[in-house]
Amino acid sequence: MPRHLDMDLLRALVATADAASFSLAASRLGRTQSAVSLQIKRLEDLVGHPLLVRSQGRLDGPTPEGLLLLDYARRILRLNDEAVGCFAEPELAGSLRVGLAEEIMERDLAGVMEDFHQAYPRVRLALECDLSARLAARVQAGELDMALIKRIGTQPTAEGRPLWREPMVWVTGERGGAAEERPLPLALFQETCIFRVVAQAALSQAGIPWRQAFSGHSHTGLRQAVAAGLAVTPLPASLLGPGLARVRDGLPALPDVEWVALFAPDGEWPAATRLVEMFEARLWQGRAGGLGNAGAAGGAAPRREPLPA
Repeated sequence: MPRHLDMDLLRALVATADAASFSLAASRLGRTQSAVSLQIKRLEDLVGHPLLVRSQGRLDGPTPEGLLLLDYARRILRLNDEAVGCFAEPELAGSLRVGLAEEIMERDLAGVMEDFHQAYPRVRLALECDLSARLAARVQAGELDMALIKRIGTQPTAEGRPLWREPMVWVTGERGGAAEERPLPLALFQETCIFRVVAQAALSQAGIPWRQAFSGHSHTGLRQAVAAGLAVTPLPASLLGPGLARVRDGLPALPDVEWVALFAPDGEWPAATRLVEMFEARLWQGRAGGLGNAGAAGGAAPRREPLPA
């Protein structure tokens, strides 16, 4: 008699393997930890093999049989979600014009785009990357259906739906003494970048002289300049990565960065809502234990207090 793989059991396996944690997988699936553990046990009984390596209460990854089933599970779930997306929400079709701040694109774009395309294959996305102020203006003018932007402190760029808040910190290279130089060498974006405005205001108020050592238009170039020891720059704590370190002393405190979703004046339509929800889930899930690489680099933990509507 043929055996049938239960979709919920496969989803529990994929979530647990990806999270390397029963508790985190349970949070993502909206279940209890014991329920997810029981689902994995049922799946192991069904296929007749252990699927996850457990060691002293921790998960050390999938077994060889688990790796094999994970490949099938991802393909099965992808086809299932595409089919459900086509029929469960037939109105989710057409084009969606989306503006994204570069920081969102660097950290979360690939995973969210894959999930969105699988769930809503009939929606065509047109993405634009720009400064937050420009994106906000284009949304207000009806040129974009939605945008995910950043805003700083208590002076919002525009009204919107807050998604995530985190510290902005001074960042320097792991080697070199750029943070001790005076005038302080800075790596900054163009004149209208809010990070640039805030950093210069904080240094001026603290009486710290500065000079521009690098000017660029992408985070890739900016981080390379900082990692090479040429300059210091302000960044969200979650963007700390290899070759970068947080400056903890000698420079003024910076305000928090808040990530906000904006919708066109004629209202948000379902595809835009689903996309924002996916980005929001990715922001929290990817930082459940800290802010990306910030923990290893000395970054602060995320602020998880409720954000105002």
